[in-house]
Amino acid sequence: VCTHPEFRGHGFARRLSSVVAHAIQQRGDQAFLHAWATNAAAIALYESLGFRVRTAVHVVVLGR
Repeated sequence: VCTHPEFRGHGFARRLSSVVAHAIQQRGDQAFLHAWATNAAAIALYESLGFRVRTAVHVVVLGR
């Protein structure tokens, strides 16, 4: 979930993430999220919703 800086702090990402994760669980699937390790705000939000860090993924971004 990406939130424009002017709209952060209103709970939009929390509500959207919660509703979508609940719908995924209701159909019997497992919701998962990803975030850059440096994105402390996103990680804190996800953990407050009951998610936990499962693994670190190493990503390489290549450009032409």
